[in-house]
Amino acid sequence: MISFLLIEGTEIVNGKAGLTPTFHSSYDPDSTLAGIGFAQRRDSTLLKEDPLVLEYLKVMQDISSVDQNILPSQEDDEAQTFNNSLVAIAFILKNEKERAERILDFYAHATNKENTDIQLQNFYYKGEARGFYQWVSLKTKRAPANRVDRWIGDMAWLLIACKNYERRYNSDRYDNLVKIIKDLLLSFYQEAEHGGYIQHGWRRGDDHLHELSGHPEGNIDCYVALKLCGEDFYAQKIKIWLEHELARSPGLPLDLYTWRVLAFGRKYSRLLDIPEFDFRYRKIIEVKGGKVMGFYHGPDLSVNNFWNDGTGHIACAYEAFGDKQRGYFYANQLDHLIVDRNINNINTHAIPYTLNKTGGYEWVDQNKGFVSCIAWYIFAKNGFNPYLSDNFKDTEIKIPTGKDTRFDQAAPEQPNHE
Repeated sequence: MISFLLIEGTEIVNGKAGLTPTFHSSYDPDSTLAGIGFAQRRDSTLLKEDPLVLEYLKVMQDISSVDQNILPSQEDDEAQTFNNSLVAIAFILKNEKERAERILDFYAHATNKENTDIQLQNFYYKGEARGFYQWVSLKTKRAPANRVDRWIGDMAWLLIACKNYERRYNSDRYDNLVKIIKDLLLSFYQEAEHGGYIQHGWRRGDDHLHELSGHPEGNIDCYVALKLCGEDFYAQKIKIWLEHELARSPGLPLDLYTWRVLAFGRKYSRLLDIPEFDFRYRKIIEVKGGKVMGFYHGPDLSVNNFWNDGTGHIACAYEAFGDKQRGYFYANQLDHLIVDRNINNINTHAIPYTLNKTGGYEWVDQNKGFVSCIAWYIFAKNGFNPYLSDNFKDTEIKIPTGKDTRFDQAAPEQPNHE
């Protein structure tokens, strides 16, 4: 009888009779414990969502800028494109249509082809499509000089938020925004020996274009964005590249497991067991007098901290494509991390970015909310996959061997924005 799993690189495979288990000392001996409970990491029900968490996002949107559109990440002056895309999706999920439109309209309107201010949050610079900055000052809507990238991952998430809006409201309101982001991503496509990838985008205040290699996390996002746009050929090329790049790579960041499952579906759900069985990722920490389980962003046995986004990621991934009761457990663990926030005499509840400052998180204020954590809490409490990949057709585009003439025909030209 087989009673263990072999861990080989990042692959979890069935053990074979007579072989010695390869578990590292950081692997939890209770990993495959059956039943319901804390040690089993399963809950039979999903506890109700705390409505004051959504209230926090509403209040922050209303007080943070004159235009009441985009939100800061941690009650500060930094407005991140990725985090605002997540908040827009959370508003769509909760049918706060007008609030989602405030965020998406900001980006839809920041598309002036005549823009000549290189620091302004605008998709174009002197008529050239360059994309949106990762973050800008909330007050000035400008990025600090020579510091901020226009990164593909953030823009892919913004496109995904627009597609969430389109699906929920059967609306073409953001078709132009989707098109220009999609065209920009495709213009950054790079063939590789195995598949292909979307290159990084403009770096450090447009000092130069692209990194020397592909970025797996951003390409998971681009896979989803292009799949949602019907660009199956390019999506499949990216998937081939990702599988080659990430195969048997030990100790990946947590989201390279969780986001792949959310993007690729049930066939990939065993990837979740890699960090979930491993105490280098999964931590047990006392919070408010009781034990709570959560996840750090990578494999580090010396760090005793939660990256609260990551606990939301794995909850959503389990709920979507794995063990639902395990997903319920992690979604319910997030309730223990909620802090009270009284903002402008309005009582709200929030979740900070990390549980404490260890592991390089000295900048985190544990008494303040972080909007991405709150968005993932809302997704987890609603059993929601923001990638919408449950709607993907389970078909693969066959990539021919040898010279890929079909790719040559399908490759997009650089978009002309003159």
